[in-house]
Amino acid sequence: MPTLPFRIRPQWIMAMAVCLAMPWAACAADAWPTKSLTIVSPYSAGGITDLLCRVVGEELAKALGQSVVIENRTGASGGIAHASVAKAPADGYTLIMGGSAPTAITPALNKSVTYGPRDFEPIGYVAELPIVLSGHPSIPGSTAGDLLAYLKANSGKLSCGHHGNGSSNQFACLSLARLTGTSMADIPYRGAPQVNTDLLANRVQIYFGTLPTQLPLAKEGKLKIFGITSPARASIAPDIPTLDEQGLTGLNFTSWNALYAPAGTPRPVIQRLSTELLKILANPEVKRRIEATGSIIRPGTPEALGKLTMQEYDNYKRMAAESGIRAE
Repeated sequence: MPTLPFRIRPQWIMAMAVCLAMPWAACAADAWPTKSLTIVSPYSAGGITDLLCRVVGEELAKALGQSVVIENRTGASGGIAHASVAKAPADGYTLIMGGSAPTAITPALNKSVTYGPRDFEPIGYVAELPIVLSGHPSIPGSTAGDLLAYLKANSGKLSCGHHGNGSSNQFACLSLARLTGTSMADIPYRGAPQVNTDLLANRVQIYFGTLPTQLPLAKEGKLKIFGITSPARASIAPDIPTLDEQGLTGLNFTSWNALYAPAGTPRPVIQRLSTELLKILANPEVKRRIEATGSIIRPGTPEALGKLTMQEYDNYKRMAAESGIRAE
């Protein structure tokens, strides 16, 4: 009898016997995973998206019994990572920590992008990074109503900083002007540090920035925060009211991160990942680590994430059509 090139373990024989008696999809889910997984981060190491990848990756490795590798694949504001994962094998071994901007907004605004939200299978929402409406300290008052009165009294005299043509906070600037019946210049910058430099110098007066970047400056009295654009208050700053509860509705702009797989990934694998992700996000230590970044945990089903992703995509396509704005 020839020598086998490897040793057949009894548990493998049992697994194969069970699989022969089961539907293929159920068998595949039962056997999966048999090797390490990769979570692709569209941004560089050290940022909040990268941190979320590492926290989720560490816990997934424990739950699945396989190592999880984090790969930072940067470029084109997350587009390079998304384009590559969209073409990856749909076997559950390559995932991406996508989000509002690269997964939904960029393909809605940029016709040259080679992927769309339907190229990904939603697994689950991970966290939301609250956006706040902030302004220069010279603006009188501290409420959304105070800001509204100031905008109307100074229509055409103020500027709103944002992260470039087609960015979500540019649309926030345009929406603020439209909803308040005022006009203001929208000024593009490379990112939050550059906008805040000019905001503090009063070269721009309004900025929709993330809570973690704006809160320390507000505590130092260098700027004012008039409200959070999320539907709910943030746990790290519970005293800051939402714009909705102050009566300034229609400005629900948020930055969120969520886990996706390539489209066509077997449904049982998606359900297994979703189940494990929900357990991870319910872990008190995980919640503490994520909320320490200023993010709000928003666990949910794959179906809820799919609906949210397409809503975001459709909303930005509509806003682009109305404004004539396209991504650079």
